[in-house]
Amino acid sequence: MTRRLIIAQAILLIGLGSIYLLPRGYDIRESAIIMVLPKSVNEWFGENMDTSEVVVNALADDTNYAQSQYKRRTPKTDDKIDIINAFIVLSGDDMNNSIHRPERCLAAQGFEIIFSEEKNIPVSENTSIPVKRLVSKHLNTGLKQVSYYWFTGAKVITAGHYSRTITDIMDRLTTGTNQRWAFVTVTSPIIEGTNTHPFTQHSIKETDEIISEFISNIFDQIHKTDQLGNKWKSSPS
Repeated sequence: MTRRLIIAQAILLIGLGSIYLLPRGYDIRESAIIMVLPKSVNEWFGENMDTSEVVVNALADDTNYAQSQYKRRTPKTDDKIDIINAFIVLSGDDMNNSIHRPERCLAAQGFEIIFSEEKNIPVSENTSIPVKRLVSKHLNTGLKQVSYYWFTGAKVITAGHYSRTITDIMDRLTTGTNQRWAFVTVTSPIIEGTNTHPFTQHSIKETDEIISEFISNIFDQIHKTDQLGNKWKSSPS
């Protein structure tokens, strides 16, 4: 017990002491995100949407946003549609108040998270990105939805808030730089019930498949793959 206490105190002292090694100012490395959502993603067609006041009020004034709602005709149907919402937030100079985990935004909008996990989604022939998958339910309406999100830095993509924080600390210690982060959220409602026209009913599994395919197709359109590095580039067709 005494040994564990000594080790914990040593780690704390090392962490506090490292503060004095940090440079007084930081150069900013820009995120590899593209802050313009495409008008179409294969068979999906997008329409720009205004960011909700709840979300805007929760973040710093110099935060940038892009949001679109995408619709497509459900394959093998004549009059049914599928829907996906895509949302990008790019941090401003105040990193602590202009970007955070999307779980906070969902809670502010009245959603309760009922399941979460990390998984990987392929975005090219040999490359996958880590994402956080959330299943949530609105406390008033009962609407369920599936959301996938990830953070994009200058050369790093991560699904974890804490791994992003560790990356920032190491950058400041080793290079004296800060990277501007963006988070991308892709969400689709779980359409259930008998009277859902014009939306197609989908199970959670089907909703996951729709979102995963959409992310694979939109990734290159919203990322500077040259900046991220060769492994992120799609192979020429």
